[in-house]
Amino acid sequence: MADNFVAEAFTLLAIGLVVIALRWISRLLTVGFSKLAADDYLMIIAGALYSAETTVAYYVGAKWKGLANSGLTPEQRAAIDPQGEEYRLRVGGSKNQLVGWLTYTVLLWTLKFCMLIFYSRLTDGVNGLRLRIRIGAVILALTFLATFLTIILGCQPVRGHWQINPDPGNFCQPAISKLQVAVLITLNITTDIYLMSVPLPMIWASRLTPKKKWVLSVMFSGGILITVFGLLRCILILTSGENGPQQAGEWSIRESFVAVIVGNLPMLYTLFQRLQQRPKSWNKSSENKRSYPLNSYRTGGSSKKAKKFHHPLSMPNDTAMDSDERIVVEPKQDQESTGRTFHHGDDRIQENGIRVQTDLHIESSSGETQSQAERRNDYTRFQDSKL
Repeated sequence: MADNFVAEAFTLLAIGLVVIALRWISRLLTVGFSKLAADDYLMIIAGALYSAETTVAYYVGAKWKGLANSGLTPEQRAAIDPQGEEYRLRVGGSKNQLVGWLTYTVLLWTLKFCMLIFYSRLTDGVNGLRLRIRIGAVILALTFLATFLTIILGCQPVRGHWQINPDPGNFCQPAISKLQVAVLITLNITTDIYLMSVPLPMIWASRLTPKKKWVLSVMFSGGILITVFGLLRCILILTSGENGPQQAGEWSIRESFVAVIVGNLPMLYTLFQRLQQRPKSWNKSSENKRSYPLNSYRTGGSSKKAKKFHHPLSMPNDTAMDSDERIVVEPKQDQESTGRTFHHGDDRIQENGIRVQTDLHIESSSGETQSQAERRNDYTRFQDSKL
């Protein structure tokens, strides 16, 4: 294996693991350890699978010299000594290719399930979308089983995957199997399109600004990029001839890297938003005495910091997105607020929701008082994200 690809593969792995770590930091800052969800833990498994896949791809060239049971004529197969080094390398390389396909498949579908679980939180309480999430879970489970079983059982007997002589046929050559490529690319594209169809209609039906709609749409359309890399991988595998095993290992790493980034992008988006908004809130609190960050207030003289609230996304039926969760939620029935009250500039914020009421008096250091005209807005309530 070329040294440049070795450097590329492990650099991509390092970046991918850092991205997963940043996702966890974002989630811990947003919801805390006790409210981490299944997709957060699945992403750790995805990181382990990505590490394993990179190692397997490295072995393709470093240990097995890029050899497998493909790219041979019948005469060449017959001439290979079963006790010789080439035979050992080709058998080992073929087994390595089979393991690589399986690891690659499990990783991709693990990332797909992570996204589906994330979407299930985003759409919690939205009529019609809960059913789409359940259908998506069934689709992912069935397509995973179909792909996984095709890789293993597409060649019979299974040992044909590493058979050298006689020629076991294309379906038993894991590095360039047309059956595996066709099944994988078809089901991979189908599931990616379905996953993208879950959040996009919701985003464009929202009251977000066009700019933010486009930003979120691009973020949730990363499946297109994964599909492009998957197509390139399959095309190169089928057209590379003797280099098919090498190309299979290299492009599986690249596609998996893109999938890891796309799968964690919403959480990174939230983390970067938090980093951008916090300095702004500090500046405003120091420069404008009528604007204060929520977390700078304390309740009833208590020394404990007030509970943080996230501003809604301004979508129909109430929303909450800046915490990376719950794009749309249905409004709950109005309840009497019995919680603590926090004063935030012109707003009075209660623990069970937000009540916007202007009743502002500012007293300067000299004792002078300024007053603003009173105005009242309707109740706007939102529920903390279920993360």
